[in-house]
Amino acid sequence: FNALYLLERMRGKTIMFVGDSLNRGQWESMTCLVHSVLPQSRISFTSGDPISTLKALDYGVSVSFYRAPYLVDMESRVVQGQKKVVLRLDSIATNGRAWKGVDVLIFNSGHWWTHTGALQGWDYMQEGNRFYKDMDRTVAYEKGMSTWANWIDSNIDTRRTTLFFRSYSPSHT
Repeated sequence: FNALYLLERMRGKTIMFVGDSLNRGQWESMTCLVHSVLPQSRISFTSGDPISTLKALDYGVSVSFYRAPYLVDMESRVVQGQKKVVLRLDSIATNGRAWKGVDVLIFNSGHWWTHTGALQGWDYMQEGNRFYKDMDRTVAYEKGMSTWANWIDSNIDTRRTTLFFRSYSPSHT
């Protein structure tokens, strides 16, 4: 891998990994490779939630990770008098704002849809005005990915943006 070649080819561009720990690992690998060929003074790094970014200042290249394990929006809501996390199966309005205008988008989702109990990332799922305590996870994943695909079709110009999607991967600990 030639990180300087990548930086030269991507001069002035943005790369964003979006998803769960699978894409976070890919982002970390790429940022390590880029970091290894540049002096510390020529790198800017911001760490946050949901987005972290490494910038190669002399090349104008940004490599970001946007944490969105389900791709669709999650929000805190008061449901039946208690603060709960709601997985919005039909919305990418919040997450999608950060993805517009990016030159290379690498998405993944799948693994976290299967978790139950304490590892489950939400209290309720919402589609339209209906709330669900649970539903078949394959159905939920399909609904979420349909929302994502429709959002891509309506918001991303694939003549300008290179797009990748990686689905479910083997589990890891």
